[in-house]
Amino acid sequence: MPPTAPGPVAPPPRPAAAPVDAGALRRWAGAALTVLGRHREEIDALNVFPIADSDTGTNMYLTFEAACRALDDRMAAPGPAPSVPEALQALAHGALLGARGNSGVILSQLLRGAAGARYTGSAVDGAALAAGLAAAAELAYEAVARPAAGTILSVAAAAAEAASAAAVAIGELAARAEAPAGGPETPVPPASPVSPGSPVSPGPSVSSGSAVPPGPPVPNPLTANDSLAYVAQATAAGAREALGRTTDQLDVLREAGVVDAGGLGLVVILDTLAAYTGGLDPRGALRQRRLAAVRALEPAPAPARPEPEFEVIYLLEAADEAVAGLRAALDDFCERGGGDSLVVVGGDGLWRVHVHVDDAGFALEAGIAAGRPRDIQITHLASQHSPGAQSAPSAEPPAVSASAAPPLRPVRAVVAVAYGAGIAALLEEAGAHVLRAEPGRPPGAADFERAVAATRASEVVLLPNDSETTAVAAAVAERLSAGQPAMRVAAVPAKVTVQGIAALAVHEPSRRFDADVVAMTAAAGATRYGAIEVAAAEAWTMAGVCRPGQVLGHVENDVALIEDDQAAAAEAVLERMLSAGGEMVTLVIGDGTEPGMPEAVTERVRMRHPVVDVVVYDGGQTGYPLLIGVE
Repeated sequence: MPPTAPGPVAPPPRPAAAPVDAGALRRWAGAALTVLGRHREEIDALNVFPIADSDTGTNMYLTFEAACRALDDRMAAPGPAPSVPEALQALAHGALLGARGNSGVILSQLLRGAAGARYTGSAVDGAALAAGLAAAAELAYEAVARPAAGTILSVAAAAAEAASAAAVAIGELAARAEAPAGGPETPVPPASPVSPGSPVSPGPSVSSGSAVPPGPPVPNPLTANDSLAYVAQATAAGAREALGRTTDQLDVLREAGVVDAGGLGLVVILDTLAAYTGGLDPRGALRQRRLAAVRALEPAPAPARPEPEFEVIYLLEAADEAVAGLRAALDDFCERGGGDSLVVVGGDGLWRVHVHVDDAGFALEAGIAAGRPRDIQITHLASQHSPGAQSAPSAEPPAVSASAAPPLRPVRAVVAVAYGAGIAALLEEAGAHVLRAEPGRPPGAADFERAVAATRASEVVLLPNDSETTAVAAAVAERLSAGQPAMRVAAVPAKVTVQGIAALAVHEPSRRFDADVVAMTAAAGATRYGAIEVAAAEAWTMAGVCRPGQVLGHVENDVALIEDDQAAAAEAVLERMLSAGGEMVTLVIGDGTEPGMPEAVTERVRMRHPVVDVVVYDGGQTGYPLLIGVE
């Protein structure tokens, strides 16, 4: 897998200059997933409602990751490229299948609502975004049995209201521009009307003499993309303001001195949309910004009644009318004191049910009466947030599987991601359980979880070997470790294959688990990485404009140089990397390597740096003729 940022690809067109299509939607979703991953732990730290189990950020990240993978599958399928509504449907379906926790289930319903909105015209403009957000907020409110103010629902509703007001302002400006000189101006109705009784209202009517809502100046002249960027910025601003109000809307948030964790996750996603549609790279624009002040959380006061024992989540295949009965039965059960946090989302025969209950059997029996439950997850909530739960043994297991699983073995295993047959063989030879991945399709959370389960080990170390997959591995490790007290899972942030190789070289199963993870992490972090790549087309890079066939030299995350042949590029990359010192060079040869290049590079290093050891492996990776590591 690429060890650095994407190489010989021209920068994507600024969203303000190109119509939004499924590809643009996927690029935004990928950027949002990256930013959500960076703030995952911060969001987890805020999580005190409905249960202080510190996993809201992780659950939202894994849910959105499943959504992105579903869109990837849809775009890779044979046939014409999907439209924007079809791409949104794929995102929503993937989120439904992969929804984790209360926040993830609600996020999947928000995506479903956005996908179900009526989009007109060929371009996605501000009015379309407002319509999608209104539908998303309304559908999310309908899914929650007892909506509370000060949650992700409040933030979603405020975002939709801000979007609607911005769309009205833009529509009015367009009407003024089209009106005959000196003629009457016709007020423009809201672009995204909401049904009566909805929690989302389009805001006050904006007449021809009214002021434009606060926010960025309305673009003039208007294009579809200008209006999209304007509404997206207004949406993000409205969401951030609503997030700040959540602290005073919910007693548990006020006592802890924090904003709502799920609301913050939604703000991250909408902030990324605003940056992307405004022509910025959201991954860079939001990289260093801490999104919320996190105070040291004090233990929350004891609830009026004991919190439910179990979180029950399952997919349900059932007809709409049967789900209505299920929802009523579970709601009545919760009303009588048996549970809370009931959320039922989905449609078209497939639903995701989430509820906190004292009697997990009742929740499952209700699902069986309505249809066919599957993908059942039952978690003992007390073990997720009780003081000392991670170290003290519990009389009740914190996670109960719906099907019997073989017992864990008291051994340690390493799950390493491999791109290429040669790399897979190398990692297997080093003792790792290999998770094979294809170029352009890194493994997702479900892939890591299956690989961990297959090892049957009680201690597992994950080596993602890809920069975009490190957050997925970390989230999976936290989730699995929290769910099973007998299991310990940790992720080493190996961003490239050569870092994974370095980590495996110091792996020692006889050490304490924590000491082994620290040693592997240190080895990976001490390995600088680079690569060479052949440009497929003319493109702009950090080193200048390259022509097709020229060789790009990557150092860490930058294209550092352009040469006319592979050997010259590899030697130049190595000289730059060794200028900071080093004792060992690792070369991993891939497909498309010029004959004699590895030997020439090896000889050059030995001549100029005689004290540096050189190790060469046949990796067989595609796209990069040579991966380079320096320790």
